[in-house]
Amino acid sequence: MEKLSGTKELIFDAFVEMSSAMGYENVSMRDIAKKTGIQGASIYNHFESKSMILKTAYDYYSAHIYDNRRPVEEMKKLIETAGAEEVINSLSYTFESEDKKKYVRMILITKIIYMRIYQDPIANALFTDTNFSNTEYVMSVLRHGVETGRIDPGFDIEIFTDVFIGAKEAMGVKAFADPAYVAGQVEQEPRILSLFVRLLSSSLR
Repeated sequence: MEKLSGTKELIFDAFVEMSSAMGYENVSMRDIAKKTGIQGASIYNHFESKSMILKTAYDYYSAHIYDNRRPVEEMKKLIETAGAEEVINSLSYTFESEDKKKYVRMILITKIIYMRIYQDPIANALFTDTNFSNTEYVMSVLRHGVETGRIDPGFDIEIFTDVFIGAKEAMGVKAFADPAYVAGQVEQEPRILSLFVRLLSSSLR
């Protein structure tokens, strides 16, 4: 995607911040102009419409969603020796990074996507595709664990993966549907992840 910089970046970040807090439908180009101090007509020199800013946000999300996900081959090596807690924590990758601007953008854009899942086909597709990719990712890692003898072959990796991804999805909907969400807000998450650690631990050899 095109690199964001200067005035275009200022407009983009204002849009993302306001849309994640107020909802996309409640933000106008006039609101963006007021927040940024940029003349309304000048905004259209960078984005021809509000929907184009939203598309840029979706493109940004698609470009960075897996930045912190460890390569599957690395995870396969990890599961051969690591404990259950390390494996689960690695599978539960987050947006956190030293690039604070990107981190904040990803949190805010994810809020927008979750707020628009049921009314925007593109947001729904991003949500669905991400969950499918994460399911395939977790399954391939656990399958390798079974094939190498690290995981008991009687352990149902399909059900474990479905419940794991479903739990992450449910926590995400709860968290990101709240415009005031900040990372780590869902207090149940540590307990839920601890449960998955115990389940996986019981299957490791």
